[in-house]
Amino acid sequence: MSCIAHITDLHLVEHEYARRNAGDRYRLQYLNTGRNIDPGRRRAKAVAALRAASHADHVVVTGDLTEDGSPAQFEAVAEVLDEAGLAPERVTLVPGNHDLYAAPDAFQRALAGPLRGYAAASQPGVAVDLGVALVLPICTAVPQSFLRSAGVLHAQDAARISALARRKGTLIVAQHHPPLGHGNPIRNWIDGLCNVAMSAALLALHAHMHVLHGHLHVATSRQIGGHERSAQVHCAAAVLQSADHVRFYRVSVDGLVPIVAA
Repeated sequence: MSCIAHITDLHLVEHEYARRNAGDRYRLQYLNTGRNIDPGRRRAKAVAALRAASHADHVVVTGDLTEDGSPAQFEAVAEVLDEAGLAPERVTLVPGNHDLYAAPDAFQRALAGPLRGYAAASQPGVAVDLGVALVLPICTAVPQSFLRSAGVLHAQDAARISALARRKGTLIVAQHHPPLGHGNPIRNWIDGLCNVAMSAALLALHAHMHVLHGHLHVATSRQIGGHERSAQVHCAAAVLQSADHVRFYRVSVDGLVPIVAA
């Protein structure tokens, strides 16, 4: 039996954001419409969340690590992780749509740069073996305008999920976008998972597959089948906006069970 902690949507901003050029400042301002940009407060909330998660055996952070994926923001992510004091091999990071706005390869550059210590457990498409379960980080974020926030389940990731889910034991897929998307197709094209039918089919087919995701900024849970050992989908509340932003799950070879706070 293992314990997994799940946090999401840190939206970290660099302290020197006011020094950006005009275009980059506009992008940051647009993405924060209705929200105060306070880099120090965001860092403090992220450190608190990671420290609260630290007693788990493994920590999964499901995307939007940064506000728009600038190199300075990924440096901030590395600083926050270092301050929280978690061993890198115990942390799996995945990118969200916000992490690719500055550059299509921003997350991969970060894994080769300031986040290189976390690359072994955070490489998209490479499963992390926890003994009782596999954690598979995947990237649903795609290069797009910052006016859009959709994602895609890539065919190679779907094939990898299917192959791993056929094995005996528990598979936990870590991704940013909700695998079942939104009911409205227009909203889904703008803000959801564009090929949601592929993702839904995988969940319906594989009872030992569970998905941890972010993007919605609120905690949600869904059971796909009609019994307790069916596939499950869980979202954590955004660290950016919520005080109750860490979810915990008990994981065994038989499945995943959310731990409800007393």
